[in-house]
Amino acid sequence: MPTDRPVRFTQDFFDCLDTLLPEARSADGALSATDFLLFDLPPIRDRLARDFLRETLPTDDPAIRVCVSRGVLVRSVALFACLTIDGVVEVIWLSLDRG
Repeated sequence: MPTDRPVRFTQDFFDCLDTLLPEARSADGALSATDFLLFDLPPIRDRLARDFLRETLPTDDPAIRVCVSRGVLVRSVALFACLTIDGVVEVIWLSLDRG
């Protein structure tokens, strides 16, 4: 039975998230980075942990793969990741379509 790989998120990932979404939900209820981290990211992280290669597509850079998914609160999300020498999935960047 395969075991899940560890998944870690780089500072570049969090810096990108901070440019895309505010830290807290606005008064009108607009999506926040915290909402994304709590609702959209965990199921995608779990899929990457279970089967990184099947859940991602190659990019122009052979070291980087992309996982494109629907979110709970966002229309779609693309997570750019690589597999480290020690077998860790390292998520380095993201793109969001908030719809």
